[in-house]
Amino acid sequence: MRIRPIPPLRKTWGEIFEPAIADVYDIRKCQPDFIVDVGANIGAFACLAAHTHPQATVHAFEPSQQHADKLAENATLNGLNNIVLHRKAVTKDGRDAVFTVLEGGGSSGLFLHEAGRSSLIESVSLDCLDFSKSRFLFLKLDCEGAEGEIIEWVCANQEKLPPNVRIACEYHPWCPLTSDAILQSLHKCGFDAQQRIIFDECYLFASLGSTSAIDRN
Repeated sequence: MRIRPIPPLRKTWGEIFEPAIADVYDIRKCQPDFIVDVGANIGAFACLAAHTHPQATVHAFEPSQQHADKLAENATLNGLNNIVLHRKAVTKDGRDAVFTVLEGGGSSGLFLHEAGRSSLIESVSLDCLDFSKSRFLFLKLDCEGAEGEIIEWVCANQEKLPPNVRIACEYHPWCPLTSDAILQSLHKCGFDAQQRIIFDECYLFASLGSTSAIDRN
């Protein structure tokens, strides 16, 4: 598998290393049939997921045009036909939202208003996806602070989801919900949920159903 980054690589290396080389989200350790990547960036995780699980469909959400274009390029580069690219931001309610793209090929998101180029965009909720034929959903979140409200959507819409769900999420300190509050909500909904520090970053992992064992060491 090959990934073409957005230059300069010294600034965007993390967009490849954590999601694909290090596989911090552990997509290789399970067998989902439905994969959702929110904050897909240039597609390092989406491409790894699609390559590792050719039987699964990968829905990749990335509203930044520059990053989405590179994601599409990387999917084509690897001959991956099971990635569906959605050029949309994800929120819990599909509202119009202020979206900011930082300069130099860096991060983008709904909670980065202090710097970069901002614009008002349409968003979608995960209601836009049909989970009815899936047995195992893998939900990866790296959406620069929007992870809290997306997990709120998950907790409020469990009846729409498959019986087996795994969530792997990078948690950002500027998220309006604290990590403890997110974990508490997940526990109330029956998830086995934990917080881990990996490469000095905070991640949340949660599983429901037959994927309930979390064995990160």
